[in-house]
Amino acid sequence: MYAIYKQKKYDAELRLGKDVTLYSYVKEEGFENHVDPWGRESDDFFSKKMDIHELDYLYRIDYEIQYKGHFYIFKNGDFTKRAIAEEAFYILSDDVSNPKFFENLGFTQSDKFYFDKKISRSDIEAIKIIEKPLGIFKDQGLKIKIIEGKDIDDFLASVKD
Repeated sequence: MYAIYKQKKYDAELRLGKDVTLYSYVKEEGFENHVDPWGRESDDFFSKKMDIHELDYLYRIDYEIQYKGHFYIFKNGDFTKRAIAEEAFYILSDDVSNPKFFENLGFTQSDKFYFDKKISRSDIEAIKIIEKPLGIFKDQGLKIKIIEGKDIDDFLASVKD
């Protein structure tokens, strides 16, 4: 999840629908050394607790991958350097109404609710990036961007873990 605070983007966490924690590798005004749940204090990772109303915006990013003309849930959840290097892209469908269709595409039924498949970069026709507003911002509507061709390679090259 991400937050925009004072026009800057941060990793964020939302608790109880209103309490937000921002995270940063740079110590900024109001940020303190992050203390993990075991009480260990970090010297190079910082956090700031605040109320959701202090934010400019709060959202999460979901991805879908187009394969053989259809968009599927990106099962990995997020792109990582490791998954990109290993070409380990897992796609998922929760449509179990036509098992033969998915079997013909090489999907396997992982349980009674899902079909999934591992694909490589060359199988990816497009990536749909879905920005979903959260909390008090949820009524602002989804923002959807679809990238194709060389833009996919540029996007994957920009991924930071």
